[in-house]
Amino acid sequence: MKNTIAILLLFNLFSLKAQKFEKITISNNDPSELYLNDDISTELFYYKYVPKKPIKGVLVILPSGGEIIENTLKQITLHKLAYKKGLLVIAPSINWGTDNREAEFNILTKIFKEVVETHKISKDKFIIGGLSSGAILSLTYTEKAVKNPEQFYLIPKGIFALDAPLDKARFYKYCEREIEKNIYQPAVDEAKWIKGQCDSIYGGSPEKFPEKYIENSIYSFGAKDGGNAKYLKNTPLLMFTDLDTDWLINQRHRDLNDWNGIDIISMVNQLKILGNNNAKVIVSQGKGFKLDGTKNPHSWSIMDSKVCLDWILSLLE
Repeated sequence: MKNTIAILLLFNLFSLKAQKFEKITISNNDPSELYLNDDISTELFYYKYVPKKPIKGVLVILPSGGEIIENTLKQITLHKLAYKKGLLVIAPSINWGTDNREAEFNILTKIFKEVVETHKISKDKFIIGGLSSGAILSLTYTEKAVKNPEQFYLIPKGIFALDAPLDKARFYKYCEREIEKNIYQPAVDEAKWIKGQCDSIYGGSPEKFPEKYIENSIYSFGAKDGGNAKYLKNTPLLMFTDLDTDWLINQRHRDLNDWNGIDIISMVNQLKILGNNNAKVIVSQGKGFKLDGTKNPHSWSIMDSKVCLDWILSLLE
């Protein structure tokens, strides 16, 4: 399996180099540190793939936390398939973020405006998505745009999201469990950092400040209408998550309470209850592999690019 993954990733790398794209500079500085781990410059930019045929819509692909764009595009075929079907593809250099997301929103707005004005594309033809933090940004942007449309340039037509942590109260409890177990050091260090950030921003735990966590979560289990999830009740949504119990137990000593899929499934169910018939979750098993071939369900490989593209095209018909 690892050899197969490695071959596919190598093929994607050569395809990426062969495929024509433009690099558009947005800013020569990055004061909010929206793009990390490039080890090159503080430049903010986006890659743009413009199809030769009439443009059907715009696909925006956002990297995971700390992941450079090139590595994102090596792991998927979605951008290549979309390009061939007449979608203009955008890949912005946003792989980190701020607490209130305003800096990220401003950059996305600038990109969206440039694309609309340059290519004369309707603002209702944008599909946005990503993995992990990229998924969080996509979902958060859309919720806030629906809630306050006068403050946003556009509302995405649909969202695709991979393995996003949605409920900050539940995620806080996950961090507490990781710290208490104290087994896998990288996860423990990350959990301490996340918990510290939440304590600093919200004043303490979800038990002490439940409303703050609901206010700042994409979805809140037990809250009326799922909390902020209610703003997605009219937005088409395709979510991916991978249930790999062997990896959870034997690699990370975790159980289903630590699995992002619990909140993903819960939110999709809540949206269906609210009347969203185009909210869907695809649960794979054992499909997750990182760029280097190591097994990990928190990965781009859990997405079937063709399935995702077919869903996207159905929204643009």
